[in-house]
Amino acid sequence: MSSAPTVCLLAVTGCLLIAGCAETETVPEPPSIPGQGIDVGKTVLYRDTWGIAHIYAPTVEAGLYAEGYAQAQDRPVQLLLNLKIAMGELTEVSGEDAIPQDLLSRMFNHFGNSQAAWQDMREVSRARIQAFADGINAFYTAHPQDVPAWWQHDAVAGPMIDAFGRMFLYNWSIDEALEDLRRGGIEPGFATANRGSNQWAVSPGRTASGNAILLIDPHLSWWGPSRFWELRIHAGNLHGSGVSLAGSPYIGLGHNENIAWAMTTGGPDTADIFELTLNPDDPTEYRYENAWRDLEVSFVTLNIKDAGTRTFELQSSHHGPIVATLDGKAYAAAVPYDATTDRNQAWEFLNFAEDYRGAVAACATLSMFPQNVMVADTSGNIYYQRTGRVPVRADGYDWSRPVDGSTAATEYQGIHPSIDHLQILNPPQGYMQNCNVPPDAMMVRSPFQPDFYKDYLFSSASYGSARSGWTNQRGARALELLTANEPVTVAEARRWAVDTKPFGIDRWIEALVEAIRVPNAHVDALVAWNRTLAKASIAALKYAYWRFELHEHEQGAAIRGVIDDHYAQAAGRLADEPELTDRQLEVLAQTFDAAMARMRTELGTTEAPYGRVFRVGRDNRSWPVGGGGGDQWGLTTLRSVGYQQPNDAFERWADRGQTSTQLVVLSKPIQSWIYLPVGQSDRADSPHYDDQAELLFSDRDMKPSWWLPEDLAGNVSSRTVLDYPET
Repeated sequence: MSSAPTVCLLAVTGCLLIAGCAETETVPEPPSIPGQGIDVGKTVLYRDTWGIAHIYAPTVEAGLYAEGYAQAQDRPVQLLLNLKIAMGELTEVSGEDAIPQDLLSRMFNHFGNSQAAWQDMREVSRARIQAFADGINAFYTAHPQDVPAWWQHDAVAGPMIDAFGRMFLYNWSIDEALEDLRRGGIEPGFATANRGSNQWAVSPGRTASGNAILLIDPHLSWWGPSRFWELRIHAGNLHGSGVSLAGSPYIGLGHNENIAWAMTTGGPDTADIFELTLNPDDPTEYRYENAWRDLEVSFVTLNIKDAGTRTFELQSSHHGPIVATLDGKAYAAAVPYDATTDRNQAWEFLNFAEDYRGAVAACATLSMFPQNVMVADTSGNIYYQRTGRVPVRADGYDWSRPVDGSTAATEYQGIHPSIDHLQILNPPQGYMQNCNVPPDAMMVRSPFQPDFYKDYLFSSASYGSARSGWTNQRGARALELLTANEPVTVAEARRWAVDTKPFGIDRWIEALVEAIRVPNAHVDALVAWNRTLAKASIAALKYAYWRFELHEHEQGAAIRGVIDDHYAQAAGRLADEPELTDRQLEVLAQTFDAAMARMRTELGTTEAPYGRVFRVGRDNRSWPVGGGGGDQWGLTTLRSVGYQQPNDAFERWADRGQTSTQLVVLSKPIQSWIYLPVGQSDRADSPHYDDQAELLFSDRDMKPSWWLPEDLAGNVSSRTVLDYPET
């Protein structure tokens, strides 16, 4: 690894402690305004009282160096683990269970592509990635005890950083291809991720302050590669607030001084499966245009923890790697993101954008993964594009399933330019949202209708039960709030970001009242309830237990189909009146009685609050939490939280959902609020290991970002001066 930097730690009292330096000395008090006074021209890593990194540096490269240092300091194991996953070396850490993940990384050659593209990368991108890697190495050099034993590489190299970005970029499309295979009735043996997110934007004309407002709310796993890391940065002409991933530079989701950007899963179809006929006399050949072609064959050897080494044969066609074989057929995954795709450029456009046009330019690179990109700027614009790198496909084929790969008729005919993608600037509705819903459900009377677009541009079949004509509870609830006539205040927007009322719940309570016609104290409690899944609500837990019980009943899905009519909100019509049969009403009553009995058995009471069961925490500490996830139970709220199965105490601990919620007001200067679900640090002895779970997330209370120097002043807990080695 590279030589250790000079690292000076200065407490806010003015006493200097030097790590990596030879002596302790007295220095002037730190500046009252961060980044000013004695810190002008220095690379300084401040920490606020939540342990969040605030970086001040004279150049972008110095700032990214400090970001790498700070990430390694907070997430020393996860950062290196993320790189191992991208390189296809997870089996060295996790053993045999990680074989499928490593094979997938090797099939798509994330690390090899990054190594090959490194010297051809734009010089500015290469220099910035290298500066970020140098910062990571500087931390590990100064703190070798934080390097895990399984990390056998000399140093973190720039191509490793790029490989992690490529892996994260590819994964959406790889999963799309695998879902195509499953729709064709073939199980590939690789897991696909469960992803979701919320986003909405409101135009200045619909807000009380006269500024646009944007919600940034990704819903991913709280652990592993998708666990976000929070930062603020002021480095050269790079200024912003938001989140990144351990092992990734720049702000992934957040804002700079001009623009804020959000992304949610959902987009055009960016991947396919091609079915190939293998030569029965030589299965290393496949038919193409009445001739046999050779499959490319390679071998990879994995070092497997506690199991030695194993060598695997990988095959690839001109369409892409073979991800499954069955009955004389091979199935190749075609993903249009290739070795030349520069995923960094899109995020550079976003991080340095001066207005919404920076997002337009980012999407035009065709290097972003299939996403709903939604932005707002301080000029009052809101903009949306359903982006991704989309092949031009031949008509007459069902591209949502395996397609014949033996003919030139199915070959891609190029890549769609971003102008072909669904997009809109300042919709007349004055708002838009995409909480993982089809484009036709983004606004009441949405301008996006499937008849006007190619189906694969409108939506991938991987992102819902159909490409259009439906919505989910989150999308319907977002529209319910956004279509209110009153101007949106900042306080309201902050409440909406963590709203805990499941859409359509009133219809369910009405149906229950109809089903149970005799006096019932539990039903009375639901009738009097405000219908929110608040952590202190006793009625909320009764309702949750009922919906769990109903879901397990054979009639549960059919009853949901009668009562739920979420799409009415997007269509701008009244919901259909539910017409339940006598048998269905009987099932509602029976499952409710069974749910109350189950509560008494499991909890010893029917009067426990929602937070008795639903928890947020880490290791052996947890706190009550409100909000829910799972449309199948009718418990999904905008404050989306996914829970594990019950433990021995019948608690359901959260492990996914809101993972870095940000509410941004596009005033001048921008105002923003944010929280993480657990804490910034992975160090069990850190006060920031789970402080946000206890003090913020449990209470649904986002903290101010303090992203400007004058906001951070008075909230600094530490200051570290880094000696960035300028070249």
